[in-house]
Amino acid sequence: MTINEIQDEIIEEFSFFDDWMDKYEYLISLGKDLPLIDEQYKDEQHLIKGCQSRVWLHAEQAAGQVAFTADSDAIITKGIIGLLVRVLSEQKPEDVAKAELHF
Repeated sequence: MTINEIQDEIIEEFSFFDDWMDKYEYLISLGKDLPLIDEQYKDEQHLIKGCQSRVWLHAEQAAGQVAFTADSDAIITKGIIGLLVRVLSEQKPEDVAKAELHF
């Protein structure tokens, strides 16, 4: 599935919720399903600078695709990071680099 197809899928999923609280609950549940970063990568080198919450991100390349793992100390932020990982993982590095995120 392409990056744009995954983004469109996410937009459709969130469109099922009329209430913002339901959207937040869904976002929190997505964070719980986030592929967690290995503890060895929860260090300063993998910490996203400038974020109010603590967010760690690690990328590995295998078979021509990038796989991301991440974690955060904030539940909403963790859900947002989960969405980014979902959209960008298992994609070619050049596709990730040129991705235009719209979701």
